[in-house]
Amino acid sequence: MKIFLTPFCEATPACLLVMVQGNIWLATVGHLLKAVETGLITAVGVFILSLFTYRWFSNKYVVAGITGGMCFIADFLAHPSHFGSASTEAMVTGTFTALISLVLNMLGKKIFLHLRKNSSSIH
Repeated sequence: MKIFLTPFCEATPACLLVMVQGNIWLATVGHLLKAVETGLITAVGVFILSLFTYRWFSNKYVVAGITGGMCFIADFLAHPSHFGSASTEAMVTGTFTALISLVLNMLGKKIFLHLRKNSSSIH
């Protein structure tokens, strides 16, 4: 479930923010639906890829690259670019998703280690 949910939660907000070029006040229900579609395509793609290459998923940089690459493909398929050439928005969205993946991976590990350290000192 995590291999599906995590890329979905990384790609959807990235797509929405890039689609409205950072101005969240311009977002409409249509934008949100396209972002959810992009997130779902990304999540399904990462999940299917993980079935064949699960050992790669131990490296956070590979995970970020796979998630960003799948988001690029999903964004390109889901809707036309709102700026630049035909693939510019998809490239920006994929890159932003990869960065979100890396940041969440690093923060998640720090939070886990912090909680683990504090829970062991309680006992």
